[in-house]
Amino acid sequence: PAIWDPGSGERVDLDVDLPGEVEVADWWPDAGALLLLHTHLGRNELYRLDLATGAVERLDHPAGSIVRAGVRPDGQVWYRWSSGAAAPEVRAVGRDDAVLRPPGPRAPAGVAYRSWSFPNPRGDRVHGFLAVPPDGQGPYPTVLLVHGGPHHHDADGWDPEVQAFVDHGYAVALVNYRGSTGYGKAWQDALEGDPGRPEVEDVAAGRDDLVAGGLADPEQVVITGASWGGYVTLQTIGTVPDGWRAAMAVVPVADYLAAYADESEALQAFDRSLFGGGPDEKPELFVERSPITHAATVATPVLLMVGDNDTRCPLQQVLNYAERLAELGKPHELDRFDAGHGALVIEERIRQTEVLLRFAARHVPGGAEPAT
Repeated sequence: PAIWDPGSGERVDLDVDLPGEVEVADWWPDAGALLLLHTHLGRNELYRLDLATGAVERLDHPAGSIVRAGVRPDGQVWYRWSSGAAAPEVRAVGRDDAVLRPPGPRAPAGVAYRSWSFPNPRGDRVHGFLAVPPDGQGPYPTVLLVHGGPHHHDADGWDPEVQAFVDHGYAVALVNYRGSTGYGKAWQDALEGDPGRPEVEDVAAGRDDLVAGGLADPEQVVITGASWGGYVTLQTIGTVPDGWRAAMAVVPVADYLAAYADESEALQAFDRSLFGGGPDEKPELFVERSPITHAATVATPVLLMVGDNDTRCPLQQVLNYAERLAELGKPHELDRFDAGHGALVIEERIRQTEVLLRFAARHVPGGAEPAT
């Protein structure tokens, strides 16, 4: 963080000795302090930075994720908080209960997330979280749930999809692969010129770590994700085909050349930043990092879920991938829904979760069928 005086043009960079990322959430009303939001290893912390002394004080709040925070006129700090085990609510620093909750029934508590790290093939430590059924009787059927973005990260925050899988007997692993935010600029930029390889290496290394540690049943590991997570899912089962019992790709990039042709100019520019150029400049890289190129080596049943009106990961390129699997005789299912890049309608999101759970249960012996 820094303070800039637009009148004088003076800028003062503030020395905050914290690991991870630090951003300014708000001013105190007297302009004597800043409210800082610190992100490190998938969790958030609030700090008060006194501008006169430079002192940095950690505020009192539980561990988890904070997506909004502000200082009220009376100096009280309110923040929107959740954790893997608790649905979002607005809290005040120094209070143990909520000051605001959404209307309607409260979501039931989930299992708490465990912080987890493991080495990748380069020797880096990859961080993520585990959500494990409360019985403690592993090894479990396990879901590698891959986040989208790619410049995003899984946090210790409320996720009904994670809890739904846990409720049905699965352990869930969340991997903040290279390309994720929150672990430094070099980690985030690792995909530039090399997309679709570091993420796959890190996700596969996470699976291997869970199997070696006895938490994951090696015969019952599922990989799934949405958007870029769907892309990583399909690229993984094509380039690291062994060791997956089922794969579920939601609104994925499946045929990169066709996806690029149908994307908006802004998304094409983003792809060029990842690949170091467009398909005309990097044709071999686009082909090699496209899941459809590796469809022949896929060795697991695949569920493809796509919105008919998706402008980010367009419909046709997913249909191309499904047609290629059909040509090759690969077992797969296609679920199309009437929306875009995901759905905001609660009933549709529930339906999609049920589709995922039923597909997993059909192919993973240890998975439970959802209730009718």
